[in-house]
Formats: sequence, C-alpha cells, structure tokens
Amino acid sequence: MRKVETVLLSIFFISAFFLPCLSGCAPESAPPPAEEVEGVRLDAENGVAHLSWEEREGANYSVYRARSTFGAREKVAEGLTEPRFDTDDPYAVYTVTAEGGEEIGSVCAFSENTLIVAPTDDMAKVQALIDERHSRLETNDRGQFSSERFAIFLLPGDYDLDIKLGYYTTVSGLGRTSYDVRVKKLSISADVLPNQNATCTFWRGAENLTVQSSVVWAVSQATSLRRIRVEGDLSLSYDGWSSGGFLADSEVTGTVFPGTQQQWMSRNSKWTKWDHCTSHNYVFSGCEGSIPQGEWTEQGKRSTVLSTTEQMAEKPYLVYDAETGYRVFVPDVRKNTSGVSWPDEAGTLLSLDSFHLANGRDTAESLNRALYEGKHLFFPAGRYALDEPLQVDMQETVLLGSGYATLEVAEGNSDCALRIADVDGVRVADLLVDAGTYSKNLVVVGEEGKHVPHENPIVLSNLFLRIGGGKNVHTETEVALAIHADGTLGDNFWLWRADHSQGVEWEDVTYEDKEGNLVTNYGNPVKTGLLVTGDGVSCYALMVEHMEGYQTDWRGERGLTVMYQSETPYRVPSQDKWMSGEKNGCASYKVGENVKTHRAYGVGIYLVNYSGVNLASAIEAPEGAGIEMRHLVVCAFTQDESSVSNVINDYGGGVGSDFFRRLVDKFPV
Repeated sequence: MRKVETVLLSIFFISAFFLPCLSGCAPESAPPPAEEVEGVRLDAENGVAHLSWEEREGANYSVYRARSTFGAREKVAEGLTEPRFDTDDPYAVYTVTAEGGEEIGSVCAFSENTLIVAPTDDMAKVQALIDERHSRLETNDRGQFSSERFAIFLLPGDYDLDIKLGYYTTVSGLGRTSYDVRVKKLSISADVLPNQNATCTFWRGAENLTVQSSVVWAVSQATSLRRIRVEGDLSLSYDGWSSGGFLADSEVTGTVFPGTQQQWMSRNSKWTKWDHCTSHNYVFSGCEGSIPQGEWTEQGKRSTVLSTTEQMAEKPYLVYDAETGYRVFVPDVRKNTSGVSWPDEAGTLLSLDSFHLANGRDTAESLNRALYEGKHLFFPAGRYALDEPLQVDMQETVLLGSGYATLEVAEGNSDCALRIADVDGVRVADLLVDAGTYSKNLVVVGEEGKHVPHENPIVLSNLFLRIGGGKNVHTETEVALAIHADGTLGDNFWLWRADHSQGVEWEDVTYEDKEGNLVTNYGNPVKTGLLVTGDGVSCYALMVEHMEGYQTDWRGERGLTVMYQSETPYRVPSQDKWMSGEKNGCASYKVGENVKTHRAYGVGIYLVNYSGVNLASAIEAPEGAGIEMRHLVVCAFTQDESSVSNVINDYGGGVGSDFFRRLVDKFPV
C-alpha cells in the first residue's frame, strides 16, 4: 500500500476526548469560512474540525460532543462569544447551543444522512429513526428514484434492533471482523412492489456484522451482502419474483433458500446447505459447504461451480475502535481462495485523517485538489455534482462511499464522472454514478492502447452506473464504463440503462397531446455498457442491461467473467434501429473477433423487447482454442413476437413466443 503514516492520538487529544474542555482547546489551524452559516457547519481536514454556526446577536455559546447520533453529550466549550470553535476530534457529533440552552443545531463530518449508533444509545430512538427513514425509502413509488441517501454505522457491540433497509440505504458494522457487531434482525420489505415482487428491489447493502436470526434478503441488482454472518437461514426471496443478486465473504450457519431468484452470484462464502438450483443462472466461486452440483440441462440442477476465486481483493470498509478512532481497512489482493477472508484478513489500515471527507459544498475542483494533495476520498451518503471528471492519478488511492453516495455528471461535463490513471492499486468502492445530459463516458479506467503491467491491480467493488429513469430529461453516454487498464478486477457491477419510470425512450419523442400541447418524452441512449480493451481484466458478478448497442464489448486478451446477467433493450422502435452491420440486433455479450483467449462462466441473457424485433445471436465470440465459455442460457421473458435466433453465434437455437429457454453447456462445442 501507499506509505501513509498512521496519525497517533496525542496525550492532549485523549484528554480532550474524555474530559470537558471549557477553554476552547482550539488547535492551531486556518479559521473557518467567513460566510454566513445556517445551522451548524463542520469542515474537517487533516485531523482538525472547524465548527461554525449562525450567529445570535450578543449570545454566548456552548459546544457539546457525542460519539454517536443519540449518544451522551459532553460539554467541550462554553462561554464562547464568537460563532466558531476548532477541535482535533473531527468525527464526533457536535451540538451547539446559545444562552439559555437554545439549540442552534447538530452536525457530523459524515453528513446529516448518516446515523452513527453506539451500544449504549437509547435503542428506542435509534429504531424510530431507522423506521422513519425506511418508511420513506421502502417502496417503489416513494423510494426508487429518491434523492435521499442513508447510511447506518454501528460501532462495535450488541444491538437489539431491526435494521430495515430501503432504497439507497446501507448498514455497516464498524468492527474489524463480522463478529464485532451483532444485531437482532436485518430485513428487506416484502412490499416494494405488489405481490412481494422484488425485481425492482435495487440499491441497498449490508456489511461486516452478525445477524442473530434468519434473514430474508429479497433483492435484485445493485445490492450486496458482504462480510455478513447469519446465525440462521438466508432466504433470497419472498413468494414473488426476484432477480438478484450478490453475496460475498459471508457465512450462513443454516440453509440458503434461493426461492424465485432467476440468477445469483455467490463468492468466497460458506453455508451449511444450499436448498436448490432450478432457476436460470446460479454461480458459485470459492464457496464452501454444501455446494449444489448439477448438469447444465433442462432436467438437471443447473449451477456453475468454480472451486476457487482466481484473484480478488475484498472491498475496503470503515472500522472504529476507542483507541485509534476511525480508520479504513483495505484488504490485500488474494489469489486462488475459497471461503471467507476473516477473521485473519491481511491488509492495510489507513487513518481517516488521510481521507478528504466529501460534503455538499464540495465541487469537482475541490475534490480534485484533495486528490492532487495525496488524499483519499470518502463520500458520505449524499449526492455530488461534478462539472468535470474526478481525476485519480496517484497509485493506491482509495475512493470509498457509504449510503449509495452518488456521483452525478453535471451540466457542461461532456467527459465523464471519474477517470482513473493507469497506476497500481487504486480502489473504488460503493459508488453510484448518474449520467447527465451527455458525457462520452461515466467511468474510465486507464488509457486505451497502453498495456501497463500491474503487480497491484486496480479493483472496482460495488460500482453501479445508471442512465435515465429519475426524471423526464434527456440523458446520454456513449460507453458507460471503459476499462483500458490491464489486470483490473471488477466485483459486483450493475450498468443500467433505465427501462422504466421517466426519460427512458430509445430517443427523444415529441407528440401532440389531446389538448394540442407539444409533449416530449425524453430518451436515454447508450451505445455500449462495458467496453474492455485492457488485457487480463476479470469481472465477478457483471450485470449490464438495456444498452442500444453491445451490452458488453470485450476486446482485451485473457478476459474472465464469472456470472453475467443481461436484459436486451426495451421498446426498440424498429428492427432497422437495432442492427450491428447486417446482423439483427446487437449481442449482449460480444468478444472481439481478434481476441485469442477469453473465459466466461455462467452467462445469462434475457429477451425483454416488447417490440417484435429479432436478435441474431445473444452472444458473439471467436471459436479459437483459447476461448472457453461454460453454462450459457438465454430466456424469453416477453410474450410478443420478439425473438433471439441463437444463443451464441449460429449455435444453440432460438427463443421467443414458441420457446422459453435455451441452454449451451460449453463453447466452442
């Protein structure tokens, strides 16, 4: 890892944390901004917090500090005559009052969208806040395209809580292992859609904790369970349809019931029993326990089993202890592994002081300045508009989000949201990227045409890209994610050209309504979801949907995909609008004609057109000796006249109104 000295707590800091500081205890530092402040503002940098607040004429102020949102407050300053206070404890929760106890407001460096919980807090208050946020973010109509973001941080200890996760919500245990935080219950609502349908249960995750009961985790794409220990059973659906999902580095003491899941990726996890494999595409990599084995046939128990995970680094995560405070643990890259990584996981602990904590006042310029100065970036739950790309040029830089922190391509940014140079060891995790009016890309990794060897590869974990859906506005990109850097590792992607809600037409359509008014339904065109030109790139749990050209266009050598999920584009206007040369449609998984070596295991592609068009081949790939593709499946989910002629190239047969599913065990045959 990049050499970053851990910032040690001084004797002064320790005394300041545990004893009231009535004289101000302000470290030497730059003063806070001079502009007027509404409520209380905190600017944290280099281990120092600058507090400022709206002024009350003639008032004296007191400042209180707590370890958690509802934690016991200690007074750290009183009798202040200026609306500002500096402290070397930047990650606490601060409350400021005026004379007479009038509260001006509270603030935390992790943003107002983060709930920090300690075991000694009033659990009734904590549960009430979780329930209140969940009620707003639970269902499809209220939550799916909400601008709200919510992160729950649990300090080490035991919690009598039901952690309910709605849209854009994550819960993170802050211990070093999954044993350090224990909760009674973790739940996903059955009522996101009618009839317990979970096919739109997106954007929520849980990590690094033990659940002391059975869990129903009925989800679809852009979700994750990581470093979770379930003391009981794990059910992956209610009675309705579900279309997920991702499980990694986790342990289930009981049985996993996949239910109606049409596909699922499990990596480096273990359980006592996996109930069945009778749906379309279940993939297991480096898992332990009772792993279902079966033939890739209509009558067989269809599963894809890889005994080890060839190469992967687990996702970075935030940790806390009373002695050293907040740090980020960055796990090492491991090769040929099975089972969970904890409790003896190798990696590097970075002080949170080595991160710039983004806030609502940040711009692309200020974030890039922090990167230029050698900072990592931590994105608390929130939305961050970028009028130019974030540029990561320094090796081993970490970008870590929480609560589905969202990078938005702002007006005027025609480039991308994030550009990563071809340098070693960059980690990007837990970020959602939203497209704007137009940008050439959303995320770019490396430089096309360069092949730089990486002993410590770039790793992208829980990276979710979205084009359209939130508003009836035009959104567009040419290639959502471009990976040019050799050896890049991808771990749980969803690249989604939105297929429902607003702004999801093939192209902008203007028409006259019944009153004679001109109305425009806007489009969200995307040429390609994932473009890979780098060599030795690996993707685990790669999900790409609805792009107008190739969903995945893989041109690099020695590529590896373990579990692929894709749906064809909806509402194609006509066949002539959806062609690749003289071929009908554009393959969902395209391996370049000149590629000599490529492997893919567990490839599932689903026809959902609603417009009566044909796709010649769901998959296209060369047939050379270096090509190895196992367990391919194509299904027709619509009942119109749309069709796929073949699973791969001219082989495998077709699906449509007369044939639901086709399976190919291996390719080349």
